[in-house]
Amino acid sequence: MTTSVHSVFSICVKAIRSGKLIRRESKKDKEFHFQNWFKNRLQETKLNFEIGGRNSYPDFRLVAQTEGYEVKGLACPGREVNYDCNSQVPSGNHNGRTIYYVFGRYPADADGRTYVTAIF
Repeated sequence: MTTSVHSVFSICVKAIRSGKLIRRESKKDKEFHFQNWFKNRLQETKLNFEIGGRNSYPDFRLVAQTEGYEVKGLACPGREVNYDCNSQVPSGNHNGRTIYYVFGRYPADADGRTYVTAIF
């Protein structure tokens, strides 16, 4: 099976190393800042993808491959042993697609609107 997960992860690592910061639209933005950053990384791969609607699963679906990416931002400090997965239990497979989870940490009490992330 051909997969793009390695190239997607590599471009995320390059973005972090080159200082491409995550930007919140406002200090109250607790949800979309990491998704927006990841969407920009997917665009850099030149892969065709679709964006799911609000509360859809997964957040991003590749067009030419049966892969999807579910993005989870976790506050730091914050929950260390669990995360909010809405009503969809993470399974790695959904509707015939292999789903990859992208977790990112963000500062719970950010003093600005941009910050560096760690992905895993």
